[in-house]
Amino acid sequence: MRFPVPALVLLLCGLPHVLGTSCKLLRPTNTDGAEMGLIIVPGAYIKGTAYQPLAQTIQDLSPHKLWVGLTDGYVTDLPNPLELSSAIQACKQAIVQDGMKTDVFFIGAHSLGGTFLQMYLSDNPRQAKGMLLWGSYLTSSYPMSTFPVPVLTLNGDLDGLVRLGYSWKKYREFVAMDGNFSTAYVYQKPVVVVPGLNHGHIASGPMPSNVLNMDLPAEMTMEQAHRLIANSSVNFMVANSPNNTAAMQAAAVKHLRTQMNVTGRILAPFDIISALDYDGKTSPWVTTAQQSIIGAPAALQSKLTVKTKVVDNILELGDNKPKVEKEGDMVTVQTYTKLDYPLNPIDNSEPYVSTNMLSTKMKRQSAVVQELGPGDYNSPITCKDLNQMAFQIASTAASSTAMTRYQQKGHHLTFADDEMKSTGSGWLSGALTFEDQGDGTVKVTSPALVTGLDAWFGFDGMHYYSLQVTSPALVTGLDAWFGFDGMHYCKLLSPFRALEYIYTDSLRHVSS
Repeated sequence: MRFPVPALVLLLCGLPHVLGTSCKLLRPTNTDGAEMGLIIVPGAYIKGTAYQPLAQTIQDLSPHKLWVGLTDGYVTDLPNPLELSSAIQACKQAIVQDGMKTDVFFIGAHSLGGTFLQMYLSDNPRQAKGMLLWGSYLTSSYPMSTFPVPVLTLNGDLDGLVRLGYSWKKYREFVAMDGNFSTAYVYQKPVVVVPGLNHGHIASGPMPSNVLNMDLPAEMTMEQAHRLIANSSVNFMVANSPNNTAAMQAAAVKHLRTQMNVTGRILAPFDIISALDYDGKTSPWVTTAQQSIIGAPAALQSKLTVKTKVVDNILELGDNKPKVEKEGDMVTVQTYTKLDYPLNPIDNSEPYVSTNMLSTKMKRQSAVVQELGPGDYNSPITCKDLNQMAFQIASTAASSTAMTRYQQKGHHLTFADDEMKSTGSGWLSGALTFEDQGDGTVKVTSPALVTGLDAWFGFDGMHYYSLQVTSPALVTGLDAWFGFDGMHYCKLLSPFRALEYIYTDSLRHVSS
């Protein structure tokens, strides 16, 4: 769902609008029930007529006398803000001229069409009783709670263009409004994830190259997919349209609530794992990583506290070094980490939702042993070990369906030895890397820096991490100079990033 809006507008302003948009009218198949209209806006580079099979399925399942208008004829088959209003009005006019006698209209849109439709309806809310977003979502410019018309957000868990993390974000936005599913938001702003549905299922016929390249393998037929999409779409329209009986509306709301509960179960692993990166105060994953590096025996764990501070920028990370402090019998280890999120100012659905990596400064085991005292500690571990642990955490939390897909047809992650760095600046500039091995596997390497306890400049006994399946590392000895001793720096793989990879990215470019 890419939308470089300024560039698109400049392009369209330079093109002659000779033919204009068009509308394909589908007359009602049901002559009973309340009368209403549905207008459909296509995705990028997809003909409006490609949505006719879905539209006809919606008509077949609807209790309404439902007219459908398929907007088409956009310049280069790309729905856009300059043509959208006239396209919608042309379909409305065609439907009314053909005999529709009410002004009850819903508007549905696929992919990029949904991006531009939300822009249009935010300024023209009287044009529709509700908006249906298929393979799309409300971007961050349009908060769900204040959007002026009801919105159905419907995506598949195999949508390769709207990665599941974005559906999770919309679901969390809904839960913040109505965590008990007890208010009108259940039918006014529902978020539905359909198992087995991909991005291309919504339209029919040949798909544009970006869909072919990015989408995930289908697990159902087009007919099955259209019935699932139509079922939720019809219930959304029934619940939000006038002139329906109370019983019809109650049944529709019940269906949507059930779908929301199913969606919650699908997305539950995202709730659990996302909080490990950052819970609003600290990074539980980094704290766990430092505890794992120390590997303290059970008898000493009650005397050990690990604290993790999440810093805002690379300068702050560079200025701070992890440390070990002892007060009486109690030992406190202070770590520092920076979460490196993808840049995504326009809320595009292509970037990961999770952090690219956690650039993490920790103390090495031997530096902590000096203060905590002798005992039966675990064997020393590397950034690679921690990144493997992150993946194991994610795979344990993932659903059995997701793991079966990953194990049977996904590109598997492998973990390379750490990329050892000799300086802090070298480690800071390094990144976790993912390298396609060309054999169905992806190798992860982490830059690392590990210092001895006698390292210089307060850089002693540290351990840092970030994300990409080779980790840059820096490890110093206990005899390093200038306080640079006993460090262990890693670029840590985020368990949340690993989860996103399992659910979405591992399945790209594999056969159905």
